[in-house]
Amino acid sequence: MGPYTERFLPWFMEKVLSLPVYREQRREILRLSSGRVLEIGFGFGGTLTEYPGAQVREVVALEPNPGMVRRARRTLALAPFPVRFVRGVAESMPFRPGVFDTVVSNWTLCSLDPLSDALREIRRVLVPGGRLLFLEHGLSEDPALARWQRLLTPVQRFLADGCRLDLDMEAVVRSGGFLIESIERYESRLPLRVLRQMYRGVARPA
Repeated sequence: MGPYTERFLPWFMEKVLSLPVYREQRREILRLSSGRVLEIGFGFGGTLTEYPGAQVREVVALEPNPGMVRRARRTLALAPFPVRFVRGVAESMPFRPGVFDTVVSNWTLCSLDPLSDALREIRRVLVPGGRLLFLEHGLSEDPALARWQRLLTPVQRFLADGCRLDLDMEAVVRSGGFLIESIERYESRLPLRVLRQMYRGVARPA
């Protein structure tokens, strides 16, 4: 990893994703988490004060970027439950099968490659009846906007460490062997329309 990925990007992501418009969206999905939780692409640790402390027994924070982990450790004392950091990627997780009640992905699936491997790994580490909670941006239902998202995806991937704008997240999660229990598609209040198209959902392994 170079200075852009390990130093600038963690700083920039913390500045952006700490804004109220992002925090409000995260809280809506995090309130459904319970038990032993795995958060993939943990990032700078902004979620630690947003989990429902009474429902969560432990959070395992999976993050490949050491710059993100350094930032996240500063918020560790704010968590009302144990937190364990693990350096690794969602496409190949260092966990035994069936150990997590909840897996959380906040704006992370868009950057995983191959995404099919990550979804298979999420299924593997969930307990029977466990849930995937996801909040992701993705492809718009507006054909004109979707064309712009497809055109801009190469630029976005370069600037945002692999992040894609052109994924139909509902279809992606279903194709990964999950049943969608609930999903909400909506347009957020972000300044750029190509980034506003949100998918917030709950899924279980099929």
